[in-house]
Parts: sequence; C-alpha cells; structure tokens
Amino acid sequence: MTESTRTLTPKGRHTRDRIVNAAANLMVHKGVASVSLDDVGRATATSKSQMYHYFSSKDDLVGAVVEAVGADILSFQGELLRNVQTIDDLETWANAIVDVQRGGALFEGCPLGTLANDLAGENNNSVQPIFDDAFARWRELLEVALDTLVANGVLRRETDTHHLAVATLSTLQGGLLMAKATQDEAALRIPLDAALAYVRSFRV
Repeated sequence: MTESTRTLTPKGRHTRDRIVNAAANLMVHKGVASVSLDDVGRATATSKSQMYHYFSSKDDLVGAVVEAVGADILSFQGELLRNVQTIDDLETWANAIVDVQRGGALFEGCPLGTLANDLAGENNNSVQPIFDDAFARWRELLEVALDTLVANGVLRRETDTHHLAVATLSTLQGGLLMAKATQDEAALRIPLDAALAYVRSFRV
C-alpha cells in the first residue's frame, strides 16, 4: 500500500479499488496498450478528473493493477500452500488451479503472467519490481511448503527446495500459458502432473 493510499478515506479506498478492479479486468482481457483511462472511466462511471485524483498517469494505474492482481493470486495460493503437509496436499493445490481454470467459460491462464507477458519489452521499469516481488513471494510460498515436506520426513533432507520451487512455478506458468493458447485442459494438467512427479522423485 502506497503512502497516498494510506491517506484515503474508506470511501476513497473503495472508489480506488473499484477503479483498479475494473482496469485489471480490461487490461488482462484486452491488453494493457488497448485500454485507455477513458475506457476505465466509462467502465466505472468515473470522470477524468476523478481518475487523476487517484492516479497520476496510466502508468500509475498499471502499477496498481499489477499490484492488485498479484495480491489476489498470492492470497489464493497462500490459502492452499500454507496447508501443505503431504504430497497429497500438493495434489490438492494442483487440482485447485485446474478447477479455477475449468470454472470459467475459457481457460484464461494466469492474470499475473498475462500482464507480465503483455508488458515484456516495454519501458516498464516502474512495474518490473512489482512483478519481481509477486513472483518471488509465490516461489517462497512453494518453497516453504516444500520445506514443510522435508521437515515432515516426506522429502529427503538434502532436497534443494529453492530449486524445486522454481521448477514447479515455471512449469505451472508454462502450463497455464499453453492451456490458454490451446484451450486444452491437458496442456495444464500434464505439466502439473510432471511437476508433482518431480517432487515425488525426492521422497525419502
């Protein structure tokens, strides 16, 4: 939360959150470059002057969108990964990700990954640290879950949980992208099964 956000009234925070949520939906589905402040204003019935009250520029809004999308994903991932005590619990985590994708009209992939891909190569110095932090925290959630498996005697003590967490998250992101591109559940399910099989290869 930025200093300017902390000074907002509850009503102001609600309005700002409503603008960010609408902008996130538009930018994830249409692409950041295709969405203007006017588009967001129309979607939220917000005037241009009110938009500039909360955001100094479109880049400022994009940063808020990336931050919000990352926070939502980390909340969902954290609820699942903090409960991991066994490899079966990791399977529950993987199944929940597939269920989320299956629950929509289309396989939409990872919103954070979609935004990162959309902004790759752009002059995105202001948002890159937000992406870096979100993915690092996601990887840390996986690493802590894997550390728990080591502590519980499920995985060997010499297991490099950092390496395993990076491999798992990268495999997941690839599967989410392929499922979105092909609209095929197997494109997500198979990589996740492979990631779980890799984890099992370190069992005691």
